[in-house]
Amino acid sequence: MLTTDVLPLGPFLLPIKWLAVWVGIAAGGKVATMREKVPVENKINWVEPFVQAALLWYILWRWSPVLWDPLSVVNNPLSLLYMSGSEKGWWLAWISTAGFLLWVARKSGAGFYRLLDATAVTALVAGAGISLLFVRLGNPTTLPWGVSPEGVQQIYHPIHLYRGALLIAIGVWLWRRREKLWEGESFVRIATGAGVGLLIISYFDYYPVTGLWGLSGEQWAFAALSCMGWVGGWRTGRKMSRAGEEHG
Repeated sequence: MLTTDVLPLGPFLLPIKWLAVWVGIAAGGKVATMREKVPVENKINWVEPFVQAALLWYILWRWSPVLWDPLSVVNNPLSLLYMSGSEKGWWLAWISTAGFLLWVARKSGAGFYRLLDATAVTALVAGAGISLLFVRLGNPTTLPWGVSPEGVQQIYHPIHLYRGALLIAIGVWLWRRREKLWEGESFVRIATGAGVGLLIISYFDYYPVTGLWGLSGEQWAFAALSCMGWVGGWRTGRKMSRAGEEHG
């Protein structure tokens, strides 16, 4: 497992985690393409749009300060090499990436629910890979499977292993049931299962700063993910019920 986030290359620092994310997204896009239950001529290679979306997100977030203060780059062009993203850039990157993927889905004829399924599967595969590659330790524990860093006597919850095991279990369950899932159901199952599971795991993590109602931003994201899965299940369930009534 990796414990570092960057790889020094002379004066530059190569973000290992971002490279791992892009590889994971490519692998997830491949799995998302394989699992689709559509004729071969209608299949979409999800690898390219998701890798392009990840690259678009990174560019917009990393160099977003240029949009707010373009003269800073004119006065100091080398600042582009060391620039970091901003909060406004984070939101801009997500909105732009979502718009790009919606445009891809519409142009290709995939539709909204196929896009949701492919996005969920890709995120599941990438998330499982990242969890197993990068160590993340939580609160101290006395459990026998706790992890102790080198030179430290205290043992901690291996949050990365908990997350990896959860996401792999969801992925295996979905793969075995892939022939029985309706369009949009993969997103529902992944969002609900991962959202609830990651929220529970987060209570073994270490959060020195809490936000609204005692939850961290990451915990609110997990709660929102599970809610989206629940709402998506309700909507897709009604859609399938209406389709069954029309064909009945």
